[in-house]
Order: sequence, then structure tokens, then C-alpha cells
Amino acid sequence: MTKDSNSVMAKAAELGLTAYMLNASDIDVENRAKLKCAYGCRGYGKRLSCPPHIISIDEFREILKEYNTAILLIEEHDTSAEKDIFKAWSRLRKGTFHKMLELEHDAFRKGFTYAQLLRPGACNECETCGNECNKPEMRRFPPEAVGINLSKLMEKKGLKMEYCNFDRVKCVGILLLE
Repeated sequence: MTKDSNSVMAKAAELGLTAYMLNASDIDVENRAKLKCAYGCRGYGKRLSCPPHIISIDEFREILKEYNTAILLIEEHDTSAEKDIFKAWSRLRKGTFHKMLELEHDAFRKGFTYAQLLRPGACNECETCGNECNKPEMRRFPPEAVGINLSKLMEKKGLKMEYCNFDRVKCVGILLLE
């Protein structure tokens, strides 16, 4: 880690995000993720930050080769009192995304010109997407949309992704640094 990435890690902690340094080469990109988007997500094709409106898995795989470092970002929320976990997930991931986006901007100001965030979940800045993004400066895609297996990535850091634990929700993003 360089001095600059240490300051990015410190900023993540200041924002309330748990952060883990990664080698970009440790990020597994799998083609099978496309199946979950196209045949398992009720939002498929509805958000401009998700497939089929974003770069392909193969394009992302090539871009990822240009990065050496990444930061796995997690914000965990207690959702045990939530009546509707899906509404809670939407609200919580939006707040977490704003923190992560602030971190991306901070990394850019610290000299990481190509800092790029992969956001937790599909974009929900607007109610619906039009033909063009209304907030292109905030448009980021989720890791899963480009084939990143978050479960495998978290296991590499000794963490566990629990998809069916409705009492605790983890909002997970990745900040690519170079």
C-alpha cells in the first residue's frame, strides 16, 4: 500500500465503511453472472446502470487488467426491525452508495485519476430511467453486473456474504484504484 492508498482507507473508515485492500488480479470475473442478471433480476433492462445497457463482462475483464489495486467496501446495516426488506435495501444502498461515491471523488483528488466505483446494487437515484441517464455523473454499475463474484471475493478476505439474512444487510461495492 502506498501512502495515498492509506489515506483513501482512512477516508473510508471516516465515512463508516469497512474497507479491505485487494490486488485487482484477485477479483474473479465470471460469465455466469450474466445469467443472474438476465434470468433472475426483475430489474433487468430497466436501469441504465445495469445490463444490457453497460459494458460487457469481456470488456470489463480487459479494463480490470489495467488496474493493480482495488478496495472492497462494505457497510452493514441492522435491518431486524424493517417490515419490508426490499424497501429497506433500496433506501440503505442509496445512502451507502453516496458514501462510496464520496470516497471515489476523494481518491481522485488524491491522485488516483482512474478511480472508479462499482456501486452496491442497481442505481436507484431516479424512480425510472429514461432513454438517457438524468444523472450521468453519478452513474455507476454494480460489481455483479460485470461478472464479479462478490461471494468469492469476500471469502478471500475471510468474510461471508449472507444473501438470505434479513436481519443484517451488507451493501458491498468496489473502488478500483490506479
